[in-house]
Amino acid sequence: MNHVLARANVIHTPAPVAAQPITADRYISTDWLAREADRIWPRAWLFAGLERDLAEPGDYRVFNIAYESILITRTEPGELAAFFNVCQHRGARVVVNDHGWVKNFVCPYHGWTYGYDGHLDHVPDPERFTGGIDCEKRSLRPIRVGAVGGLVWICMDEAAPSLTDFLGEAWQAVAAYHLEDMTLYEDQTVELDCNWKAVFDNFGELYHVDHIHPQHELLFDCPTAENHLFDYGHTGVVIDGHTVNTRMPIPEKPNPYLKGQLRMFGGDPDAYDGRVLEIRTDIPRLRREAGPRLGWCYDDMSDLRLSDIEQYNFFPNTMITVQPDDAIVMRTRPHPTDPNKCFWDKLTFRRQPRAEVADRANVAFEPHDPADVADVPRPEHDQFTQDEIIAGNKSMTITIDQDIHLIRDIQAGMRSRGFRDAKLCDDEIRVQHYHDWLNHWMGDRSE
Repeated sequence: MNHVLARANVIHTPAPVAAQPITADRYISTDWLAREADRIWPRAWLFAGLERDLAEPGDYRVFNIAYESILITRTEPGELAAFFNVCQHRGARVVVNDHGWVKNFVCPYHGWTYGYDGHLDHVPDPERFTGGIDCEKRSLRPIRVGAVGGLVWICMDEAAPSLTDFLGEAWQAVAAYHLEDMTLYEDQTVELDCNWKAVFDNFGELYHVDHIHPQHELLFDCPTAENHLFDYGHTGVVIDGHTVNTRMPIPEKPNPYLKGQLRMFGGDPDAYDGRVLEIRTDIPRLRREAGPRLGWCYDDMSDLRLSDIEQYNFFPNTMITVQPDDAIVMRTRPHPTDPNKCFWDKLTFRRQPRAEVADRANVAFEPHDPADVADVPRPEHDQFTQDEIIAGNKSMTITIDQDIHLIRDIQAGMRSRGFRDAKLCDDEIRVQHYHDWLNHWMGDRSE
């Protein structure tokens, strides 16, 4: 490492199968898409929503993945519950809205009525069913559900490991940032002309950063980033933050980005003339000193976590980027029938600012009285197309917008007869690890 702060205990868990070429068929084949619907989505734990959206009995959210629709709610005893969103009469969707509150769940087709616990409570004209109705047998089919860090996960496979075991050590790293204590500021979905795995691959490597994200060299040192490989195909990367790209000449004075970060925590940018690389080592101290003024506690966070940025990919389709005072939770979902299209969901979390700056951007670190925080309403879900981002009418941050400008061209190249398979560099080890596990889940059990 180039700096005083240094990391240790890198986790590199090997995949259960030998590495194989990453060929185009997994991105463009309808057969691959159908096999994923049978072998990936029903067997893995999937991020499905936010616990805060299910605060009271009767609150519900619907999570759609491939051709499955999952109904998630909270029961009268206050427990989370999840069910296949399928009426047990003739297969109609019980809930047709994405979210809301109901007194009970009533199928709009024939009025079969279910309780929050999924029990079939009422059937219109039961005497018209010869032999009667077994309400226990015809209740909604439950599936496994759990929550960690305020995020709700579902799993359709009773034989799968527990949520804690599945997320494993990768989640332990994320948990330290306390997403459950952050405020949701944006809820976005963009429709893309690419396969869902193309998005996931993009967040599995930093090799592209120097080429399409030039602003990052003013904030992070991506070339020295540390890659982590975990069980079940999860991966992580830890990047030096509050610094500059050490491939570039070290500036004499802090750039505007670093000046802004220093001022947020009471630091004097002029004091770092000729010592820009020391900003990273001083930021943890400045953050801790500012803690009482900010109303935030950093006692359970290491100096590394107060200076750097971490990003974790959870197999098969969830990506979480975390810093001490903000986080991004993203998820890619396949188009039900077209392997060349997908949905990219992005949830943005921040610490709450004081009320008078609530409508300003980039206020995550504003000093405030802990009792004087903004009452931030839950943002509405905003869904749009990649063309709206390319036209500048929508944004998912400058970095993600830059990715979106290129990603459909990557998909187009996958469809070319001129592409056979990927040639990965050493820095793309996370991409290979993920696809090795994908091969394992898709049926390759070779050692």
